[in-house]
Amino acid sequence: MKTLQKVRTIDPDAKSRQVLDCALQLFVEKGYHRVSIPHIVKASGVSTGAIYNLFGCKENLARILHQQVLDGFQSAFIDRLIGRQTAYDKLRAFAELVFEQTDRDPVTMEYLLFMKHAEFMDDMAPICLTEPFRLIRQIVSDGMAAGEIRQGNYFISAVTYTGAILRPAQLKLECVLDEPLSEMAEEFIGNAWAAIKA
Repeated sequence: MKTLQKVRTIDPDAKSRQVLDCALQLFVEKGYHRVSIPHIVKASGVSTGAIYNLFGCKENLARILHQQVLDGFQSAFIDRLIGRQTAYDKLRAFAELVFEQTDRDPVTMEYLLFMKHAEFMDDMAPICLTEPFRLIRQIVSDGMAAGEIRQGNYFISAVTYTGAILRPAQLKLECVLDEPLSEMAEEFIGNAWAAIKA
């Protein structure tokens, strides 16, 4: 009589997600340079061989993680822009996303806001020059053309608005603000808009 052998199923996507999630947490907690592959192995439960098979090296893992985080934020932002017509509504979508993500997923927001990515990926664009922030600058430029936003340097106006939104997120992550940002959103968004509106 034949015995049935247990077939081991390997889901590389699940392993990859597990490794990336653990690497994100570790990079935020310890900093990129103080995290080794053995640290990621221990935290993720994924073997050293599997990690090297999936990513090649820590540097590649960091690049993939960085792109995944940016793509996730960009995708969520674009989804929220659907049906929004005015510059105010589009910029509000950005603010709501930042506040909700800070409340719901502080580790990812801490990675976006506090990690010094250029220290370990010197050929990567600074976060302020990535696609989500290019989109903000375009919204501000279009808002000026439509007369919704005060005339001036669109880059400075974009920095003024995003700074007024990102600073509360930083303060929340640093435990200076106790309440959820979503509960304070109206005032923060109102102040940010007042700084640039026509």
